[in-house]
Amino acid sequence: MAAIGYPMMVTDTLRTVEEQQVLFAKGRTAPGPIVTRADGVIKRSNHQPHGDGLGHAVDCCFVVDGHASWDPRLPWKAYGALAEALGFAWGGNWQSLHDLPHIELLEPATTERTLIA
Repeated sequence: MAAIGYPMMVTDTLRTVEEQQVLFAKGRTAPGPIVTRADGVIKRSNHQPHGDGLGHAVDCCFVVDGHASWDPRLPWKAYGALAEALGFAWGGNWQSLHDLPHIELLEPATTERTLIA
């Protein structure tokens, strides 16, 4: 994205069960909009460690004038298209909960080879 004039940064990576439960509470038992369908226990997030000890998802945002920005007018669709071209799933294409910053590995081994190649 930086190559086309839109630098980005990672804002969210690996989460503990407790961190995931705090996010799950938003819009339910805590103020704010619903931001996730994964409660962290029954339904785990790809931000949580898997059998390999790694999370398989990150959230990113744009960097505008040196500051983090989630402005919906920024080129999120380009970000999603680039992520998908590299073998990631993009949360912006989800049917029920659009998560523009979210990308996750579909097949970790295949994606890893793609990124290294």
